[in-house]
Amino acid sequence: MTLKGKVAIVTGAGKGVGRELSKRLLSQGVSVIGVSRNEEDLHDLNLETKIIQNSAESTFIALSGDVSVVETAEKAIHIAKERFGKVDILVNNAGVGRYGPLDDLSIEDYDVMMNSNMRSTFLFTKAVLPFMKKNKYGHIVNVASVAGKKGLPNETIYCATKFAQVGFAQALDHEVRSYGIKVSSVCPGGINTNFAMGTGRTLNDPALDDFLDAEDVVKAILFILEQSPKSRIIELFMRPISEPI
Repeated sequence: MTLKGKVAIVTGAGKGVGRELSKRLLSQGVSVIGVSRNEEDLHDLNLETKIIQNSAESTFIALSGDVSVVETAEKAIHIAKERFGKVDILVNNAGVGRYGPLDDLSIEDYDVMMNSNMRSTFLFTKAVLPFMKKNKYGHIVNVASVAGKKGLPNETIYCATKFAQVGFAQALDHEVRSYGIKVSSVCPGGINTNFAMGTGRTLNDPALDDFLDAEDVVKAILFILEQSPKSRIIELFMRPISEPI
């Protein structure tokens, strides 16, 4: 299925998978509302893709804000309505990771991860659903993790947030399929991005070279989005070749 002419909201668009996904969507003629805390990252992404936008007849709109705040989600939907009159795709990609033994993790760590990973997924999905139901079409993709399919050491809270995302998507699929809305989860293993740097990962760690690249995950998301209207992928579970299942 061609994606040209569709409108997407991508959270966590400033870096990593969200940034690469936004670039690929724009190149395929998808207009993107990119959401991130970092306004400078969004500005750079817009400048970097100007030629792509012009050639593909797509538009990038930057929205700087905290994805765990309801006003940010509502503003994204308002922009979509005013500029495009629709939202076809929501990619809940924003997230943070803080790793360590449970004894070393704080209540703040819990709040930050749960708010960034799960609360943002809830808020943006809740905001976009009435619009998608009205149009009888939409695709919601949660970028979860292998940590949402299997408990891992030193990732108790992170796993809890990702299990929540996966369960949320499974339950929502039952509720919205009759409206023509698809709900999917991508569950990758380690990705070589800036994710969790300083909160569990170390810059220049040689192990990162064996991780998935952001582009690998982007290709998986596009594979999900490009399915025919009568096909839906519920979950896609992927890992680096270096990681055991």
